[in-house]
Parts: sequence; C-alpha cells; structure tokens
Amino acid sequence: MAEVVVSSLLLNIRATLVSEATKSATSLLLTRISAMKELLEDVSDIKDELESMQSFLQIAERLKQKEESTKIFIKQTRDLAFDIEDIIDEFTYKLGEEQGGVLPIAIKRCRNIKTWHHLSKRLKEIKIKLQNIMERRKRYDTRGMENEARPLIAVGGSKSRAELAHFVKEDDIVGIDKYRDLLLGWLKDEDEQQRQHVIISVLGMGGLGKTTLVTHVYNIIKATFDACAWVVVSENYNTDDLLRQILKEFCREDREKRVVPNNIDTMDYRSLVETTRTYLQYKRYVLILDNVWSTNVMDKIKDALLNSNSKSRIILTTRIHKVALLANEHRMCELKLLEVDHSWDLFCKNAFWKSANRICPPPLEQCAKKIVEKCGGLPLAIVSIARLLSFREQTGSEWEKVYKDLEWYLTNNESEVHEKVYDILKLSLDDLPHYLRNCFLYCSSFPEDYRIESDKLIWLWVAEGFIEERGIMMEEVAEDYLYELVHRCLLQVVYRDEVGRVCACRMHDVVRVLALSESEELSFCMAYEQSRTKLQRSKARRLSILSNITNYCTEDKSHSRSVLVFNKSMSYDLLKSVLRSSKFLRVLELQGALIEKLPNEICNLFNLHYLGLRGIKIKELPRSIGKLQKLQILDIGESEIEKLPKGITELQKLRHLVLSYNSSNNIQALAGIQCLKGLHSLANIGATRKIVRDVEASTELRTFSITGVRTHHCADLWNSITKMNHLSTLCIMSECGQKLQQLGILCLPLPIQRLHLHSELDKDSLLELATSFGSLTNLTTLTLAYFKGYFSINYKKGTEYLLATEAYRPIIVLKRPLLAFLLALLRVSHPLNQGRAQGALSRCTVPAQPLCVGRIATKTCRARRHAHALLPCRHSAFVALYPLNRPVLVELGAVPALFSLVGRGVDSRDPRELSPRRNPEMLPTTNILSAPGSRD
Repeated sequence: MAEVVVSSLLLNIRATLVSEATKSATSLLLTRISAMKELLEDVSDIKDELESMQSFLQIAERLKQKEESTKIFIKQTRDLAFDIEDIIDEFTYKLGEEQGGVLPIAIKRCRNIKTWHHLSKRLKEIKIKLQNIMERRKRYDTRGMENEARPLIAVGGSKSRAELAHFVKEDDIVGIDKYRDLLLGWLKDEDEQQRQHVIISVLGMGGLGKTTLVTHVYNIIKATFDACAWVVVSENYNTDDLLRQILKEFCREDREKRVVPNNIDTMDYRSLVETTRTYLQYKRYVLILDNVWSTNVMDKIKDALLNSNSKSRIILTTRIHKVALLANEHRMCELKLLEVDHSWDLFCKNAFWKSANRICPPPLEQCAKKIVEKCGGLPLAIVSIARLLSFREQTGSEWEKVYKDLEWYLTNNESEVHEKVYDILKLSLDDLPHYLRNCFLYCSSFPEDYRIESDKLIWLWVAEGFIEERGIMMEEVAEDYLYELVHRCLLQVVYRDEVGRVCACRMHDVVRVLALSESEELSFCMAYEQSRTKLQRSKARRLSILSNITNYCTEDKSHSRSVLVFNKSMSYDLLKSVLRSSKFLRVLELQGALIEKLPNEICNLFNLHYLGLRGIKIKELPRSIGKLQKLQILDIGESEIEKLPKGITELQKLRHLVLSYNSSNNIQALAGIQCLKGLHSLANIGATRKIVRDVEASTELRTFSITGVRTHHCADLWNSITKMNHLSTLCIMSECGQKLQQLGILCLPLPIQRLHLHSELDKDSLLELATSFGSLTNLTTLTLAYFKGYFSINYKKGTEYLLATEAYRPIIVLKRPLLAFLLALLRVSHPLNQGRAQGALSRCTVPAQPLCVGRIATKTCRARRHAHALLPCRHSAFVALYPLNRPVLVELGAVPALFSLVGRGVDSRDPRELSPRRNPEMLPTTNILSAPGSRD
C-alpha cells in the first residue's frame, strides 16, 4: 500500500511546511543560513514529486497481486517514502528541540547547519531514486492499468451520515431459525435426573454467525434465569482475569444490584473461585463463554461454577471441534453454511438496502447469483461483498468485473472455505479508498475482541496524521471515516447511543487476522503477542505491545512512530528504554500500565501528538511537559494524578484534555487554563471561583464537563458557558448538597446536543431551565439527575426515549417530546428519601387529555395490584417505577404527543444497535399505550 504511505507522508509534509515552527525558522536570521533555505526547497520539491506519483500508485496498487514487477515497484516506493518520513520527522524534531533550553534560538539554529545540509543531501538522493524507479515503469500503459483496475478503485469521498445510517436489524438476520429452536429447547429442558449444570456448545468457523445466534437466544431466555453473564474468551486468556470478568458480568446483570467486590482486582485464584461459588449458590444461572479456543478453559474455571442447581446452563461458542466436545451428550450445535435461498436473501438485504423492497433487478440477477455462489454460504463474506456492491453502479458490466476478480481470487481454493473468507475480505480491503486504509489497518493494533472507544480511536487517527483536510474539524472527518468502515462491515458496532452514534466498535477476529497480516507485511504495525518471546528487529512504524516483553531490542528503533501498550506489566525501565530508542514518536498509549512514575525522557518527544495515561498509577506529570509543543491529546482520566504542572498551560496545540474524575478535586487549581484557547474537549475539571471564570476564554470547546460545582459558582459559570458558541456536550455535576441556581440566565449555545445536569433541581430551577429550550433545535439528550437516591430522568430525542433510572440502571422507557416531558416532570414528586417504608407507593398526577390505555408490564405483585386497580380509568396512564426495589406509581396524563409507553427494565443503550456479543433484551413492540391521533 505504497499510495497509503505516500498519502500519509504528504499530509505530514504539508503540515510541516505551514507549521509555526517552520515559519519561525525561515525568519530574517535564516535568510543568511542557506542550508535551512535549501532544505525547505528540497522538502517542497519532494512533495511535488510525491503528489505526481500518487494517482499512479493508487492504480498500481490494484495490480500488485497479478504483476510481480508491480509488487516490487510498490515496495521500493514505500521504502523510499519511509525514508522521506524519517527526514521530515528529524527536521521537525530538531525544530522542536530548538524551542527548549536556555541557549538562544539563534545559537541552536546555527549549531544545526550541519544537520540541515545532511538532510538536504539525503532528500536529493531520494528524489533521484524516485525518478529512477518511475522511469523503469514507463513501459506500462497507465490507462490500460486503469481499465483493468477500475472495478476495484474505491468510490471517492466519504458517504453522508444519512446514507451510512443503515445498520443490520434483527429482522435482517436469516437462516438461524432451526438452530435457535434447538438451543431454546435445550435451555428450557429441565431433566430432574441431571445433577450438574448443562454445557451447550455452538460450533462453526469464523463468520458463520455463532455469536449472532447465541445473542438472539440469550435475549429470549436470560430473564428466566436468576443470574446471567456474557464473557468473551480471547485465545490468550488469563485464568484469573477470566474469573474476574465472569464475576463482574454476573454482578452487572444482577437484578438485586449487588456491586462488584472492591478487592476483586487483587483477588488470587482461590478467592475468585470462592467468591464466585458463593454468589452462584442456589441460583439458576446462564453463562455464555464466547469464542473459546482451548479445552483447558472449562478445566480452569469449573471449580468456580460447581453448584447443586440442576437447571443452570453454560453455552460455549467456538471454532474448534475438540472444544465443542466439552458439551454434554447431544448438546453440540454445529452451524453449517447458509443454504442457497438464505444466502440469496441475506445478499439482497445488504446489496439493495437502499430500495424499499430489497429485490435484485432482473438484469443483475444472473451475475448476482454467481457472486453469491462464490461466497460459499458464509454470512460474513456475503454481507461484505453485498455492501461493496451496494455502492457500485447497478449495471451488468460493472458487476461482471467484480465477479471476475472474485473468480480470480477463489478458483484455486474452491475446497478451502476458510481461505475464501480471507480472499473475499482482502477484496474488501483492496476496495477501500486510500484515506481509509491506514485507519482500517490501525484497528488491528488493538487486542483481539477489544472494545474500541470511538472517541479514542478518532483522536488516535488524528494524532497519527491519517485525516485529510476538508474544511471542517478533523474529528468530524474522522467520524465519517469510522461510519464508512462500519458500513463496509470491516468494523462491528458494540454500542450506539440514543441517536444512533457509534460509541464503541470492535474488529471481527477474522478481519483482524487479515488486517494484522497486511500491517506486518507493509511495516505499518507490528503486534507483539504471546507467541513471541522478544521483540524482533523490524522496521514497522508502529508497535503494539499485547503481552509481556522479556527482551526489548533497542537497536534501530528510530523508525518507530507509535507505541501502544495493552499489557499492564510494562515496567519503568522498559518504558525508559522504549522512549530513548524512539525519539520521533507521535503516539504513546499507556492506558492501565502499572508504572508509578513517568521517565523524564518522555518530555524529549518533541513530535508527540497523543499521550494516553488513562488508568495509570502515576501521581504526577513531569514538570517539563510544556516542551511537548505538538501535543494535541492528553488523557489522564481515571488516573491517580493529584496535580498538574504549570507547563500544561504552555501546550498551545492541545485540543483534548481529559482529567480524572476521581481526583478532580485535587487538580482544581489549573492556573492559566485561559491560555489553552484551542481546547475542543475539557473533561472532569474541578470547579473553583477562578476556574469557572477563566474557562470563558475556551470558546472553541465542543465538550465540557465540570465537577464539584457549588451554588456560588453558578452565575460566573453560566456566563462562561454562554460564550462557548460551538458547545455540543455539556455535563455539570454539583457538589453533594449544592444546588444549581439562576438557571434562567443560562443561555445555552444553539449547537448543544447533550445536556447532563447532575444536581438537586427544584421546580423553580426546572422552570428557569425550560425557558432556554425553545430555540435548542439540536438537543437530543437531556439528563436531570438527583443525587439523593441517585434517581435520574433522561430525555432522548430522535428515538425519543425517556429513561427513568436509578443508580444508572434503567427502569422505564417512555417516548414523548421534550416540552411535554418537562411539563410532566415538574409535577413528579421525587420518589426517594421521603421517609416511606420500602415498598410503599407514591403517586403523582399530570392532568391532560384522554388516552387509550393498554397493558403495562410490572415486576412485583404489589405494584401490579395497584396498577390493575387504576388502569380501568381510560383517561390516564400509570407506570410503575422501581428505584431500589421500591415500587413507585406515577400517573402520566395523556400529553397529546405521548406516543408510547413501555414498562419494562431495559438497558440504556439502544438494544437494536448493540454488538451481537452482548445484546440486552429487546423492547417488546406489543406493550404500547397509543395516543389517539398521535404521529410517528
């Protein structure tokens, strides 16, 4: 992928040429230093040469599998591009080095004259080499190459959000009915002679839909068990970590809201086994172990799962036959490839998702059926190719070209279905636009089955320099990239928020293997996993550390641009060694590493754009952190950092600053916050009189959250927020016992989309707040949380969910518009801390127009008796809330725009959009109260 390397390099060069440091370097003084002037001219010349090559490379890349000479040419070009990148990074590093220290800049620049001459000479040599390899390619006709490669040239431009909004719904899943019924029968079978829990296995190759099937079944039956948990088991799992995750998942799904033991992270194997057994005693549980690779898994955790309950169930999903044999007799479900009819149905639903009937046009039917046949009944392959074709011109000639390429990839491997998967997914990778390829390959650097937070991924892409300029924020462009990758089925959605935004994703195992193999071949990224005993010599630009490193090779690591650590065992000495040998780093991600101090060498990374220290154990940042003048993202969330050095305010390019909520009270005194005028995100900053005034200078903020707000802060804080004209997310958390007042003077910015107020709010405050909402057309989420009892109510626009939650566990879902919600809310008395005995009912009334009443699901007999006693009245609706197991009956009048009411406990996430690995119970569509004449 030489054109990808060149594209990224061009972005880097352009940014270098327009940077403030470069402009400063070309000042009057340097007009007398010909070396600098000559170097900058060479940089500009090499940029022009690369731009001329770029389109040629994009075409040549499509033929590298068919032409060995083309493959050699691409490799040579990629290696030269890496050499150029080394020169550019050394140049910018030296410029950054000049900015620090006590010597005058002029003296330092004079000292670098020799360096500038050397770099200029290297650039000239590389330019000659580029011209030579291009000359050797002149015998190839570019137009002929284009005709051959055109079917695989990516569709230019990023798709709009509306066009990418399509995602698979449950009714789009095909071919699983017989497997679903079989599993449901086994799960409901209660054999009185069975003394042990029953193990059920689901066997099949990657991409067959094992997880999708089990998710569907899990959602149907989990409510019938006393305890339930879903855990993904990676190939290189750790027994203690697996037991911790199982216990955490059981507690997370606990109906009695039992919390995870505080010392769970320090428990040894014996303690974990005993705690789990105690928790499961006398419970009927269902445990899903997804993606099991080894037969040792059950041997190592079976002691924790022993109990006398004969109705418990354990379901394993696996690709390994011998693992599936762990199931009880006649309890192994082996998935087969889709039948022809099901394959065709799945293909049409994905290839023609834009049309209402999703039917294949007759002129395309013959070619489409040949393509489906080549996919071999593998759902992952069918969906991937169908999505690829959905963006093709719907003509027979266009589709025939795609079919010919498929045939070329698959004819030699017809008996190897698994190989077909790789080849077809490779075709999807080849079809990616050049601007998406780095972003896609980058996702393979995360561990297997890793939940990738979207914001973090977007920040990393921006820091790496993968994002093109499009006249809007780079983060917005990056989010478009993410949506396109999701739509191409190269990333799976784990979690969407209430308006459908992708908040977390993961890369499918099979796709990750393909991407990781490609990354290593291209020297894009080297992932160090448990299979390796030491870091081998490699020219990979990025290093992903996924396991313990016993020996780090420090030789020739100047090519490294990113180090991502996903293993907690990273030591101080090892980190110091990494930093000393990789001075050109742009990204350093150390999330969760168990180090207690950062090496001072970190402040010599003058090219560093991203520093991730989330969850780290260090207490403070280095004092000289201000030397990192290119730093854009600093994430110290969930860390133990107690104070920030003064140098933070010298980071003029800082765009995203995430502080630790747990220690925010200790880092309140961020003196000079007004100097960071380019901030786009400021999270978890602690409130003081000075802070709430100084943040008014941060007018570029898009996301702002502040904690520990006291009543006397309100006026100044509201004044500062009013000046944040681009703000889209606002979260204000008051100190316990303090109220947010004077909300009437809070003029919320028009772009505001999400508003979260965690404070005690009285009716007067709500009325004042409501006056601001008339013009807020973009508001999609409103959270009003009461600290007392941790009771909150959330409004969600779009899907228009209204979630009443307790301790962040959803209780009820309503659909109604914002204004009607506020009117009703003003009349709802707070159900908690009113001196009522547990189980007592409270009632509030909102008079309004008549409403047709339907059935409301309730959870306790006591609440059901009250509800049924009141429901015969056809002029009001009642819903039972269950905060802390205290039933509360709220009478909701028929606000005209009240659309539907569902009285069931659900997950706060939109259940239709969750990953199949952990999908909460689907909302019933029949349990609805419909208002006469309501609109959808």
